[in-house]
Amino acid sequence: MSSLLSERPWEDGLLHDIEESSRQNVYACNQCGKCTAACPFSLVPQQVVHLLQLGEAAAALAHGTTWDCASCLTCAVVCPKGVSPARIQRALRTVHLRPIANGNGNSDGQAPGGVDLGRCYRAHAHPLRAALLGHIHRLSRVGSALAPFSNWALGLPPAKLVADHVLGIHRARSFPAFVRRPFPVWFRTHTPQGDGHRGTVLLFHDTFMDFNYPAQGIAATHVLEKAGFRVELTDHVCCGRPMISKGLVAQAATQARTNVARLWEPARRGLFIVGCEPSCLLTLRDDYPELVDDPELRSKARVVAQQALLIDEFLGMLNAKGELGLSFREAQDNARPVVFHGHCHQKASADPARSVELLRLAGYQTEMLQASCCGMAGAFGYEKEHYEVSRAAGERALFPLIRENSEAQVAVMGVSCRQQIEHFTGRHPRHMVELLSEALV
Repeated sequence: MSSLLSERPWEDGLLHDIEESSRQNVYACNQCGKCTAACPFSLVPQQVVHLLQLGEAAAALAHGTTWDCASCLTCAVVCPKGVSPARIQRALRTVHLRPIANGNGNSDGQAPGGVDLGRCYRAHAHPLRAALLGHIHRLSRVGSALAPFSNWALGLPPAKLVADHVLGIHRARSFPAFVRRPFPVWFRTHTPQGDGHRGTVLLFHDTFMDFNYPAQGIAATHVLEKAGFRVELTDHVCCGRPMISKGLVAQAATQARTNVARLWEPARRGLFIVGCEPSCLLTLRDDYPELVDDPELRSKARVVAQQALLIDEFLGMLNAKGELGLSFREAQDNARPVVFHGHCHQKASADPARSVELLRLAGYQTEMLQASCCGMAGAFGYEKEHYEVSRAAGERALFPLIRENSEAQVAVMGVSCRQQIEHFTGRHPRHMVELLSEALV
């Protein structure tokens, strides 16, 4: 991530606020075009950045790329200068929610040059949909409490029509089924395996693990306990990633402050915070130190970030030290082929190769798929105006590769990737930790 290179005041308060919000230096971009060449959605992020460099904020705000960007962060991965156009565009879309810097704007979102940021946001962003999806943890809690009735009701044609016409959610999409027995309920009643002689690990259980896919939480618990750890669930609220993705930055900052206050003490004592969902766990690591404003809390956020690891990072770290402590069944050659797709945030802020190494260690004949974003990118692929571009992104490489490997199991860390692959290919991807758990002796 690039940093601000100068402290001088900007004449354009809007540009300054975008840079402060995104923590990017717009002028570090040298217009090499690699972000545009790599964009899985065939967008032109370099043009948006260039317009901002020229001081043409209104044109940048009106550019289609600004509103169609899925924040997959592919652009940040390929940029040789460390600039993230996705973060810049996200800040541009939502900067009206912040005070304009240097007093050149007002609380209603009137930017320099007369650009009505709030009006632009309302025209493109579907605020009601953003509010509902940004608080998906609340909806999921209710959906789980009402399951299986909620699953039946959401699948009815009238419900899909309402979602399509009122919320702008494509009628072909289906929400993941809610489970009646959430993962934390299972966890409280399960019998731990082993004595936890290697100490305690905190499992950061995300919304989808809790209310939709408890099998991955059960598998993660199984693997960590088999490795000799005592597993405890983190005491936290939603990480705030859905809010960030929908532009609700101030609300995400509230979530960050709550979680940092709750997680700092165990992190300070050296406990690792291990998560299975890349977007959620990496929010703790990448976003929290910038989301919280108080200097003391920001210092604590850095401690939390240092102790936050994806489960493949944690197990890979142990394996590198010769301390994995897991035994896997013997597998015949080529008996268990797996193709692995790397989640975009995992590619940008971690290393998908860790997952592949662990799967191979467990006896799976594993291949990393050479494909960019699946096209879902959180809730992006659910939005009816983005449905076809979401499909096209997956068809560029990922979906054909999965169809070619029809005999292999598909493993993915990210929940949105799994939903997208299942929707367009009919395959049933699984979290890699589930495959690890099944291979244990």
